[in-house]
Amino acid sequence: MNYKFLIMYLQFFIIEFRLYITIMGNWKHLDIEPERDLISIGALFELGKVKRMYDIIALSPTRVINILGINHERYTIKLTNPEKFSVSEILRMAFVFNVDPNFIFEVIQNETEKTILEKIEKQRKKLK
Repeated sequence: MNYKFLIMYLQFFIIEFRLYITIMGNWKHLDIEPERDLISIGALFELGKVKRMYDIIALSPTRVINILGINHERYTIKLTNPEKFSVSEILRMAFVFNVDPNFIFEVIQNETEKTILEKIEKQRKKLK
């Protein structure tokens, strides 16, 4: 048996499987080839390097805001207050970053959890 061929085949399979796994929550129509510099932003989310959404402000902001269709000021505000991102914007980010949207949602949830809980508690007190 040719073990070199088997090893090469397994390495290829692992790479293909990893690409399949990382295709953003199983997008059905992935006809657009992702851009390398934007994929690198997605890799930062996957590796857990992005702790706050504002961490990505310096990474291709002009290209990102053009693709998302929002102006620079609103993009900056949303990175500072990530709960202001719409679900559609988060999904578009995930698509262009070639990352599962759950990575982005996780960063946003971790960053905004305290603020959201405080707002809920404040509303509960108003209702009493």
